[in-house]
Amino acid sequence: MSKTVTREDVARLANVSPTIVSYVLNNSNYVSQEKREKVLEAVRELNYIPNQLARGLRTSRSAQFIFVCDNIQAELFEAVETRLFEHGYYISLNYSRNTKEFLDMLISRQPEGIFMATNMFDAQQLNTIAMNGIPIILYRTKHYEALDSRIVTVVPDYYDAVRKSVDYLILKGHTCIGMVPPVKYLTKGVEGDDFRVRAYVEALRHSNIPVRPELVCTRTQTVDDICEEVFRMLVTSEKDGRPTALVVGNDYLAAQIMQYLKKLNISVPGDLSVIGCDNTQIAPLTTPALTTVDVSKERLAKTYVDKMLALVEGQQVEDEYMGVKLIIRESA
Repeated sequence: MSKTVTREDVARLANVSPTIVSYVLNNSNYVSQEKREKVLEAVRELNYIPNQLARGLRTSRSAQFIFVCDNIQAELFEAVETRLFEHGYYISLNYSRNTKEFLDMLISRQPEGIFMATNMFDAQQLNTIAMNGIPIILYRTKHYEALDSRIVTVVPDYYDAVRKSVDYLILKGHTCIGMVPPVKYLTKGVEGDDFRVRAYVEALRHSNIPVRPELVCTRTQTVDDICEEVFRMLVTSEKDGRPTALVVGNDYLAAQIMQYLKKLNISVPGDLSVIGCDNTQIAPLTTPALTTVDVSKERLAKTYVDKMLALVEGQQVEDEYMGVKLIIRESA
């Protein structure tokens, strides 16, 4: 029976340490090109295949990652999954539930790490996971107090995204602008800590436009809840106080709202301008095509994965902000 090739065998043949072999196999940037080539040559010569299950048993972990989100962010998850697969890892998708049982389940599975694309959990809940030795990369869209050092945040600049959206609408002559956060995003209205709502309030105040709490959706548990809030804004309020534009938390929700507006015989952008966020694949396909803010999913996924793998290797990892840009189409 042939002997199983190990990481140590690769290290001996390449004349490097086993740690360097791990860095190369995880595509880390902390290895010189010369050593990288030696390791890859040894891998090919020995026909070495990393044993993820064995590594999981040695570290008491599952050799898998978990991706937790509020809504199924297919494009981001797909991009993250693709990059992890290139590094030899697998990832499972979980719909977030703000319950103790759900948090206990995440901890009990002992994943290599968790990608949190949700603002549903508070700092204490996130810290509980991290203090069980599980690294977290947090897709941060609101302010948190005192996060554990094992929690690294990646922050698409949604603050700037909403500022750009509101400023653009004001330049187009709008003064009654509604704000619709994403589904299940916990917000306390204009006093909330969500970056989007804070930016909306600041942009209006900067232009000396009164902030009207009734133009911010606070019932966001389901799409139906949000549509009822939009109906309240557009139909049941006084005519001269109705919004002439909406800034919506993501493109998929914006598309659903536009479909709902069509049923109410409200024209976009004739009666109401709509701006989404994320510049997902659906944005140019809506009728009319959706004006939105671009957040590169490929760049975001690369940042997500690179930082997570560095955390798993025990490296020091910094938080990161990512810029955005307004994509003007036909809906606003």
